[in-house]
Amino acid sequence: MQKCRQMEFEWPLGHGGARKGAGRKRRGVRPRVSHKRRAGFKRSCPLHVTCRVQGGLPSLRDLATVKVLMDFFARACKKAGFRVVEFSIQTNHIHMVCEAEDQAALSKAMQILLSTMAKLLNRHWGRKGKVFEDRYHFEPLETPTQCRNAVIYVLHNAKKHGSRHPRSLADPCSTAPWYPFSDFPSTRRDTKPAASPRTWLLREGLLLVDPIHLQDLPHIPKTQVASAR
Repeated sequence: MQKCRQMEFEWPLGHGGARKGAGRKRRGVRPRVSHKRRAGFKRSCPLHVTCRVQGGLPSLRDLATVKVLMDFFARACKKAGFRVVEFSIQTNHIHMVCEAEDQAALSKAMQILLSTMAKLLNRHWGRKGKVFEDRYHFEPLETPTQCRNAVIYVLHNAKKHGSRHPRSLADPCSTAPWYPFSDFPSTRRDTKPAASPRTWLLREGLLLVDPIHLQDLPHIPKTQVASAR
């Protein structure tokens, strides 16, 4: 009796296993923040942090909403090993210039800040559900030039989005009214709803490049300008 020979299946190439381009694809027009391990940073480096809210929610720049967020930052700008030094509230996102002792202090503080802000905003809007769209994004500011550009970008971010005229006064939805611009004195005499800087880069380093002016415009990367055309 003739033995049966086992047939072999020919599997199509390029399917299964680890390979470039595998895995779930990111959805939406804006790429989400990667879930890869975050890069470390030096204790002496300030951080530019951005967090974005879900689509379809009311504008964060509504006067009543701005007051809720301003009061919150005034109470929560200082955490153990973490400080919010400057911030700017835009229609659907918030920019912050922060200082953190290390990655652990940053992660813990941001988790508390975002969860508390979400609860306050939901209560203010009379809704339930997720508020922030994705993980926060941060960029270490390692040089005086980077630091100066980031502070200008945060304080004058409303000019970038068209919410403020390029020659207008300090944006009231940010800490700009408390900032000592070289060409315009601070317009607020009450306590700033943010912490005082401790890093050399934010206290002195950025001013060695050039003073910061009220009429400065935020730098927009060339890649962003090209994609908008």
